[in-house]
Amino acid sequence: MTGSKYRVLLISGDRTHQEGYAAGFHADPRAEIVAVADEADVPDLRHTLNKEMADRYGVPYINDLDEGLALPGVDLISVCPEIERRGRVAVRCAARGLPLFLDKPLAGTSGDIADIRAAVNNAGVPAQMYSLTSTPWARAARDVMRSGELGDLIAVHAEVLFAKGRAGTVPPGLIRSERETPGQYTFTEAKRELFDLGIYPIVLCLLLADSPVKRVTAHTANYFFAEHASVDIEDLGALTLEFESGVVGSAIGGRIGFYSHPKAGPHSVTVVGTEGSRTFSPWDPHVEVFADEPRPELPTPHPADPMSMWRSTQVESGVPRKVGWLALEDESRLVADEVTAFLDCLDTGRTPDVGVDLAAAATEVVLAAYRSAARGEPVELG
Repeated sequence: MTGSKYRVLLISGDRTHQEGYAAGFHADPRAEIVAVADEADVPDLRHTLNKEMADRYGVPYINDLDEGLALPGVDLISVCPEIERRGRVAVRCAARGLPLFLDKPLAGTSGDIADIRAAVNNAGVPAQMYSLTSTPWARAARDVMRSGELGDLIAVHAEVLFAKGRAGTVPPGLIRSERETPGQYTFTEAKRELFDLGIYPIVLCLLLADSPVKRVTAHTANYFFAEHASVDIEDLGALTLEFESGVVGSAIGGRIGFYSHPKAGPHSVTVVGTEGSRTFSPWDPHVEVFADEPRPELPTPHPADPMSMWRSTQVESGVPRKVGWLALEDESRLVADEVTAFLDCLDTGRTPDVGVDLAAAATEVVLAAYRSAARGEPVELG
C-alpha cells in the first residue's frame, strides 16, 4: 500500500461488473482508483467503454495490458474482463504479485479455473472473488452456525433471484435443451443466469457446509424471457448438492420478472441443524409502504442492454426504483460491503472468505451443474 490508500488498477470498464466494484473502491476512503487498463486487441466498443469508466473517475485509460500491469505504485488489481478471456487475463494479473479482487464466477472452463487458481497460489497473493458472503444476512447465517445454536448442520438452502426485465415474453411451447459445455457466456441480450447468479447461492452453500461437494444434480431452463430464448441460454437454474460430510444443499439462481418481487428479488439462505432451523434474508424484516400512486413502469429496453444488466444503462434508460418495501438493510451496500471486507482483510492480514480455492470449487460446481442438466442425471465431482 502506498501512503494511506490502496491504489487500485481496474481491468476492463463499463457494462461489466466493474461498474459496481469501481464504485465500491471509489467510495472507500482507503482506496484510490489510479487507472483503467485492458488488452490491446479487444474490440473498439470495449476500448470505448473502458475509456468511459476512466474518464468518469478522472484517471488514464491504458489500452495495453502489459503497460497497465507495469504501472508503478499500484497496490491492488480489480480483474473484470469478459468471461471468455478471464483465464489469461487473471493469470497475467496474478503474475504482477499484487492482491486481486476477482469478478464472479472465477472462469468459464475447468482449464481456466485451474490456471487462475495455480497462478494466484503460486504468487502467494491475497485474492477474493466477489460474492454475497459479506452481506449482513449471510454473516448472520454463519454466526448462528458457529454459535452451535442449531446443532450440527444437516442441510442448507440458498437462493438468489433478480427481479429484472419483462417476464412472460418467452415463446410459448419452448422446451430448451442444455449443453454440457456452455461455450459462449457473453451476450448483449442476456446472461447465463445459473452461471451469473447461481454462483451466489452455491458459494453460500459451500461456505456453510465447509465440505467438498461429491455429487451435483441440476436443471436449467428458459421460462420467462424472450431475450434468453433468442440466444438459447437459461434464465433460471436449480441444483442439489451432496457433500462428502453428508450435508445436503440446494441452490436456486436466476432471473424473474421486474414485477415478481417488490425489491431486487428473493435472496435468502436457510440452515437446518439437528436442533432447529433458521432463514436469513435482506428483506426480513422490512417496512411495507402503501400508496395510491401507480406502480412503476418499465421504460423501453435499452438497445445495448435489454435485460437491464448494468447500472449505467439502467440509469440511461430510466429503470425505476421500487419503493413498496423499505428494507432495514442498506441495499446500496451490496457491492460495497464486499469491497470493504476485502480491504479489511488486507488491513488485518485475514484470509478472505471466498479466496481462490473456494472460488474455484464453487465455479466447478456450476460447470458440473451444466453437465448434469444436459445429461439429465447426477454428476460426480472429485
